[in-house]
Amino acid sequence: MITAGPLIELAGEQWRGVSDGAQRLGCDLVCFVGSELDHPDPLKRRANTVYDLISPNRIDALVVWTTRVGQLIGSDGMQEYVKRYAPMPIVSVETGLAQWPTISMDNRDGMKQAVDHLIEVHGKRRIAFVRGPQTHAGARERFLGYADSLRNHGIPFDPALVTMPGSFIWEPSRATEAVRKMLARIEEPPDAIAAASDDYAIGVVSALEELGFRTPEDVAVVGYGNHTNVRTHDLGYNAGSQTSRARREVHADAATPAFTTVRAPFHEMGFRAAELAVALVRGEPTRRRQTMPTELIVRRSCGCLPSGLGDHAPAHDRLSINESATASTVADHLRDSLGQPAVKLPEGWAEQLVVELMAAGRGEVEGAEFLKLLAEYIRGSARAGCEPAQWWPPLFDLHRFVTARISDATIINDLWLRVQLLLGDAFAADARFKYLSHERHDQTVREAGQRLIASRDVDELTSALAEELPRLAIPGCHVMAYDTPGTARALVRYEHGELKTPPDAPFPTINLTPYQFRRNTPFNALIAPLYTDEDHLGYVIFEEGPEPGWIYEAVQQQLSSALRSIRLMQELKDARARLEERVGETEAQLRHAQKMEAIGRLTGGIAHDFNNILTVVNGNSEMLLRRTLQDDPRRTAIEDIRHAGERAANLTRQLLAFTRQQVLHPESLDLKHNLTQVHSMLRTLVGDHIELEMHLPDGVARVWADAGQVEQILFNLAVNSRDAMPGGGTLKVSIADRKLGGGDTGRIVGVRPGEYVVLRVQDTGAGMAPDVQAQVFEPYFTTKPVGKGTGLGLSTVFGIVQQSGGQIELKSALGEGTTVEVYLPVPHERDGTPEAPCARRPTTHQGAGTVLLVEDDAQVRVMTRRSLEIAGYAVIEAGDGQEALQLATAHRSTIDLVLTDVVMPKMGGPELVRLLRSTGAAPAVMYMSGYTTDEVLDDEVLITKPYVESVLLERVREVLAQDA
Repeated sequence: MITAGPLIELAGEQWRGVSDGAQRLGCDLVCFVGSELDHPDPLKRRANTVYDLISPNRIDALVVWTTRVGQLIGSDGMQEYVKRYAPMPIVSVETGLAQWPTISMDNRDGMKQAVDHLIEVHGKRRIAFVRGPQTHAGARERFLGYADSLRNHGIPFDPALVTMPGSFIWEPSRATEAVRKMLARIEEPPDAIAAASDDYAIGVVSALEELGFRTPEDVAVVGYGNHTNVRTHDLGYNAGSQTSRARREVHADAATPAFTTVRAPFHEMGFRAAELAVALVRGEPTRRRQTMPTELIVRRSCGCLPSGLGDHAPAHDRLSINESATASTVADHLRDSLGQPAVKLPEGWAEQLVVELMAAGRGEVEGAEFLKLLAEYIRGSARAGCEPAQWWPPLFDLHRFVTARISDATIINDLWLRVQLLLGDAFAADARFKYLSHERHDQTVREAGQRLIASRDVDELTSALAEELPRLAIPGCHVMAYDTPGTARALVRYEHGELKTPPDAPFPTINLTPYQFRRNTPFNALIAPLYTDEDHLGYVIFEEGPEPGWIYEAVQQQLSSALRSIRLMQELKDARARLEERVGETEAQLRHAQKMEAIGRLTGGIAHDFNNILTVVNGNSEMLLRRTLQDDPRRTAIEDIRHAGERAANLTRQLLAFTRQQVLHPESLDLKHNLTQVHSMLRTLVGDHIELEMHLPDGVARVWADAGQVEQILFNLAVNSRDAMPGGGTLKVSIADRKLGGGDTGRIVGVRPGEYVVLRVQDTGAGMAPDVQAQVFEPYFTTKPVGKGTGLGLSTVFGIVQQSGGQIELKSALGEGTTVEVYLPVPHERDGTPEAPCARRPTTHQGAGTVLLVEDDAQVRVMTRRSLEIAGYAVIEAGDGQEALQLATAHRSTIDLVLTDVVMPKMGGPELVRLLRSTGAAPAVMYMSGYTTDEVLDDEVLITKPYVESVLLERVREVLAQDA
């Protein structure tokens, strides 16, 4: 069944009718409770996702209460909407849907009966009509019934007495405003007003009272629907003095009359709809349209039944006694009117009341005995569930029967006043009992809601439901939370009065639950959406318990609030866990960075001194080799010295690599091109027992890196992967574009967000344990046997990546291989070309010249001077920056090149150059260094220690040639 909530009043009758019909036929009923389609309130529209759960997977036939669901979209819109459920059999209630059978009520004849009653019983001739929403088919039929009654009684139709069709909802305030406008434009008020619904009748009474008209004394009012008990008796209805809107207030208007109205046969329509749905499933023939009769219910608003405010006599045919009536027929009417509760009263009670009242009317006995018996029977019937109002019609019959059979009605009329007072007391006691009962029930629901809303997680919510649902008499409750689009997870499974553990896996929402309902008898379930104004949370399935439908709506709203709170709480917990994890990672990375920096400072200092030594060793060995003949017996020893010096220089470069102090020469690289060039070398390096796969797609961005160091990264990682796969495996090398955000983490702290290219090296080797992964980038750490590894391979990779401004991440698990991801930055473009070091400034000096040599290490200075002088250069030497500054001032016009160390005592090379240029001197500059520093070198040429004579002389010639 599809309907719009809340399931109170008319909607509750509709639901119970379908429920009773399904149960009688041995069928299960699942009622999907949403809201009106295309409702203007976005929050209410969210409720309609519950209709998306309807599927042939669990549903065999569908009952659609079209005026509840489709009132805002009309019959055409509803026709289009239900196509989504084809080919499921459909029964429509109130509005026809294509080829499907329709159950409707006789709206036209029902309103005709009400207006006939005003004309025939009360003699009303000037009757106004308040029309309903123009999209409501039943409202149009009721207007036609009003017109039929006027025409049949020869009363002219007056358009001034008919309001315009209302908006899309049955809002009493709309009727209040419509009646106010109608009374303002006509000279004489009507005798009576018929409203298209009881909601509108409430608004009519409110407008009349505001303008000083009494109901029914001045203007009689009739409604339609018969759901005024909640609207008027329990809540009352008042109109504000400053605004046009009418408002409900609890017990604020006890004098509002109970409406004479037309009872809509919603229960019978629902019951019949269930029968037709089963017939469709079974393939049995059904009638295209069936109309259910309505019933006129007479109360006080038309002028019938005494109200305590006047002497209105009963006037409806059902309250008449014919001349042939006997004491037996009057007693039967008493029993029939009370219905089942009459069984609880003493045998012969009805006959005894007739006899006692007749005797009291003749003066044979005191009327006190009759009143005593009546009070006892009213209390007894109330305990059996009888409403005091059920006593009115038979007591009127009894009063008329006795009055017609006695000569003096004085005594009986006096006694009749006491009967009215007695019944008035019964009404008051019943109202107090209902009020207290409702308050107690409301309190129970409020307490349950407070418990549910306070739940901090699913476990607390589950426990709260297990304790509170029995208090609400709800036998089963199943809470589902949306997972991914089209799927959900079961959070709570409460059935047969106990909790059960639901399956944890997600399931398609069209299955409603991940498990079957196992019931020995047909069950009735309501499915309601769980949502907030921000999100769709899931849905809840209630197994029918208490009759008042508002209880389910209240629990539904409380569950929505609880799930929202739980979700927010979980998001906070997850955010805190992520923050703690990130803080932990950051602390670990900081400790690692501090340790690496300490090692770097130590290693850098050693490498600087070692490079100075190697510069002397390698430079002198090369100079000796150039001056030694090929057959000289000393040549072999000199070559060994040079080879040892080169090995020592390579070791120094490795030390500087992992401390990020080696000199890099970054440029814009096409990684695909560079990696393709080393494919054959990589193939040889890893061996034939390992399958090498390289995925190098076109269109990947260029990177800003040192080409030689990128190759070093790849070779070091490949060697590690090879050693992890002694029995063979697969080594995959791939590249791809990647954007790093502020929340992305890796092994290096402080990496800037932006565009990167990831070089991914993945193997199928043995993998690493977590403790190994924590130390894998530390220098000298190795898992290889002594003598088989230096522990510098991955630390060198780490240093190169960090010095290149990139990021590195390692993922591994024992038995699952290892993946290392290296992120290299994408160069910024300026005028369409990658941003690269600026070209050196041109000068006009050419040819051999004078070199100012600044070096704090005496041996390096002597060797370098000798090499320069042999090559024909004039050399001015200084041991530090201060001394060089003095010499430069003295030889300002003759110095062509400043060749200076970067780091020196007293004054370093960069500071020396800045001071020279501040004086106006502009010689060419070339730096010498064994490692990088934080000094800004102004894009000058840098030669790396240790260097040999040939490299030195070549670089000096290049610099002077560019400066020429």
